[in-house]
Amino acid sequence: MGFILNDRGGDMMFVDRIDGVDAKEVKRVFKELITAYMNPAYGSMSKRDFDIFMKLQDLKIIEKDPDLYDIVSNLKVTRAKARNLLYEAKMRNSSEEMLNKELRELLSTPIFFKENDKIAIEISNPLLSDHLRWKLKRLGYITDGSFSAELIKLSEEAYITIFEDMIPNESRKKITEALVKCGAREELGFKGILSSILKKLSGRIVGRAGDELVDGIFKYLGPLMSEKLKEISSVYKDFFVEPQE
Repeated sequence: MGFILNDRGGDMMFVDRIDGVDAKEVKRVFKELITAYMNPAYGSMSKRDFDIFMKLQDLKIIEKDPDLYDIVSNLKVTRAKARNLLYEAKMRNSSEEMLNKELRELLSTPIFFKENDKIAIEISNPLLSDHLRWKLKRLGYITDGSFSAELIKLSEEAYITIFEDMIPNESRKKITEALVKCGAREELGFKGILSSILKKLSGRIVGRAGDELVDGIFKYLGPLMSEKLKEISSVYKDFFVEPQE
């Protein structure tokens, strides 16, 4: 096998988590694994780490959406191998609709960089990372992943374009109307208004960290991406009002 399941470094061995799983479920999953190896004959199907990985997910010993480091630390594999295991698992279990849903959630919690007005998206799902890059390339943009494979840097223009692309045209019109009623400048259009929102948000989040930072961003971008008009009207009620000097 390419990874180790019985490290004694912690209070409980990783493999001991199986003890907490229902015996019938363990039997079912083990039978599926053996059946795969015996079909059409034992040894005809190469024994692969991925098969074990999938069964560990079936038993919920490894989460369906694990952090890469969880895989690295529990299975004692390299980060590259952990990405490959997760990539193949996601390919088998993810539809385009599921990937788009996950992407919408991540686009609602971007990371702002002070230098060069860059906006980043942190993605632990390697298949989703490729999905985003494919969408951006189709829209005419390239991404910067040189710093980290999980951290994709975008220009503000690219971020706004992919954000807009994820919202149906008719919904964008309704969202724009709701924002204009809250004080946004109608002549800017959806992209221009979103740009002004991002600039205000990047100024507001200075000094915040952790959950407070994520919640502060999602509070404003989440309703736009999920097309919740009533929530937009409430959240942006005084957002565009310039402070009195």
